[in-house]
Amino acid sequence: MPVITVRELFEVAVENGNKVITFEAGEHDVDERVAEVAVNQLKVATLKAKGKQNESVSNAGTGKTTP
Repeated sequence: MPVITVRELFEVAVENGNKVITFEAGEHDVDERVAEVAVNQLKVATLKAKGKQNESVSNAGTGKTTP
């Protein structure tokens, strides 16, 4: 599922329009459709770059890692 960073409050209809969900500013784990609406149509959010979470990072050639 995509993670989006919402800049301003928005609402989107789900379940064939039977339910409306409100998203406030901040990061949200959403489905593809909500991400498409927020980022490309309403332009109230950005897609967070995909990356590996909690991956150890090398300490500049020391051979040690920081979790």
